[in-house]
Amino acid sequence: MFTSNNKKELLAPYFEEIAKQAVDAAKDNDKVVLSHATYQQVPRDIVIETIVKGGVPREHITLVELTIDTEVKLRFLYHRTKRQAEQQGITIEQSCEGLEYEGDELTEDLFVKAMMKTYAESGGDCFGTFEPCPSDWKKVDVSGRDISHCDNLDKALGLTRSPDWTYESICDKVLPLDKARDAESTANGSMEEIGKIFAELAANPALKDDDKDTEEVKEIKQKRRSTLIQAKSWKELVDFSKIDLEDDK
Repeated sequence: MFTSNNKKELLAPYFEEIAKQAVDAAKDNDKVVLSHATYQQVPRDIVIETIVKGGVPREHITLVELTIDTEVKLRFLYHRTKRQAEQQGITIEQSCEGLEYEGDELTEDLFVKAMMKTYAESGGDCFGTFEPCPSDWKKVDVSGRDISHCDNLDKALGLTRSPDWTYESICDKVLPLDKARDAESTANGSMEEIGKIFAELAANPALKDDDKDTEEVKEIKQKRRSTLIQAKSWKELVDFSKIDLEDDK
């Protein structure tokens, strides 16, 4: 059973590992940045606790939550999704089969409109609802999509950088790394497996929202979708073979 009570135990192996890698990196570097998308506080706490156990004083850890305007995020997500689909040899329409939109061509505007509708109906995105970070975390907005990202992060982390850095030069360095990572994910089958997960959820009538659903039922279905995505995504890291998945209540 995948519930709030045993979630920490099940997620610990993966999140402890990435935290230990950060601790190892700190042995040879004065400053280490660990970036990860964590929707819930449980895995965040696992990372922090593991780093502290590794010998890093709690007061030396700066916690930052990146925030972004939803529409801005989706417009850039459209182009990334399109690129990833093309790397797999498919179209963005094939990649987003479960998304409801008008017409046959999934444009940027239609993608944003459809995703915004999905967010509004579910209370979150396909991975669930983002649990707000504690109030003592520093918040940095990255909606500008320009060098202001680095300015704000530098201020939050107490870093200084070369004044000749530009947003474009950073993108020129990061994009090839992103493409290489996606190519590796395609080659090892990860992208295909993720696609199967979303296709399975989209085709499951028990998980689809219905106009007749009460708010309580919609919330239960969203939790179920979130639980299944997390469980299946971490299957290679955590042994779920003997675990019955139920709503995370």
